[in-house]
Amino acid sequence: MRRPLLSLLALLAACAPKQATEGAAPPAVVMHGARLRSYDGSTLTLTGEAELATWQRTGELTATRATVHVPGKAGQAGGDTTVRAQLMEGSPSTRQLVASGDVEVRTASGMVARTPRATYDGTQQLARGTEGVVVTGPNGQMRADSFTLSFPTGQYDFEGSVHTTLQGGAR
Repeated sequence: MRRPLLSLLALLAACAPKQATEGAAPPAVVMHGARLRSYDGSTLTLTGEAELATWQRTGELTATRATVHVPGKAGQAGGDTTVRAQLMEGSPSTRQLVASGDVEVRTASGMVARTPRATYDGTQQLARGTEGVVVTGPNGQMRADSFTLSFPTGQYDFEGSVHTTLQGGAR
């Protein structure tokens, strides 16, 4: 009786999945249904949520199906901006972020930008994309090869081939 039990335990141990691949360290923290908050000193610089967030031992953060809210500066016209993406990767210490997979940026003024990939510089509070962008707003739609968005002001700058379609106003 004792031998079959030991054999069964040995078999179960052999079939158990390995915890980490050889040479690769496991992440420091894995969070399911994570809520994110980032501060610059005592100032809240962004909030968000992610279905899954992984913090590597190197300090890199990866979030899947993530939404980030960047508050506008008090007294400035920009208001809050929301960014959604399938994947966000970055470093809280350097305040750099790359969003990819159906990236959507929504400004308080009602403009919605969609792009495959965007980078965010938290120090300058700028988002940039060079893989094309479609922006829809209250007055029409614009397509461009690349863009820069200032979060404090909500201002977009477009470069490359730019195509604009304006919606008709009152006659």
